[in-house]
Amino acid sequence: MTVVRLSNGDLFLHSPIKFDQALASELQRMGTIRHLVSPNQFHYAHIGEWSKAFPHAIPWASPRVRQRARARHVDVTFARDLGFNPPEEWQQDINQTLFPGGYFKEFIFFHKKSKTLVLTDTIINIELDKMPEPWRMVTKLSGMYHPRGQIFFGMRLPLLLQRRRAKAAFAEIHFWQPEHIVLSHGRCFEYRGNEVIGRIFGEPAP
Repeated sequence: MTVVRLSNGDLFLHSPIKFDQALASELQRMGTIRHLVSPNQFHYAHIGEWSKAFPHAIPWASPRVRQRARARHVDVTFARDLGFNPPEEWQQDINQTLFPGGYFKEFIFFHKKSKTLVLTDTIINIELDKMPEPWRMVTKLSGMYHPRGQIFFGMRLPLLLQRRRAKAAFAEIHFWQPEHIVLSHGRCFEYRGNEVIGRIFGEPAP
């Protein structure tokens, strides 16, 4: 989970983890838990738990997440849908765009003040020494390991088939010029984020 404190004091919970009362109490000291965000159809399972604890928080749906939740009998009700542009609630603080990837597409976010790109599965950067075999070898073969990091392998073919959309998303990310990259899987990139983006997505178009 990534937590962003908006300028109005509201908290934006990206890909909430399993609900924990101690963690929730700590977050409440930071601000008002207001937004429970599912960035893609795979990161949503605990939003229902947080929603029950904080009924005034808004659960935000990504594409196809409602269907996936129903199919897996996960108890969650989404109130709003994410769109290509940020909603009024956080547009002052966060930019967003839909990153293409076929079945694995996801919304990515950029916190303006800290110049931080917030990703879920788009880039994987696993630390190999924390992986058991045979997964360590599989991860190494995929190229998705620290310090290299790469686009999630499930997105690579869809990106080739959706070149125009991919090019637009890459351009948007380059325009943001992120200095930091927060990931859901693997070690985050704490500095030189724009160099990482250039290496993985290619240099910006002239």
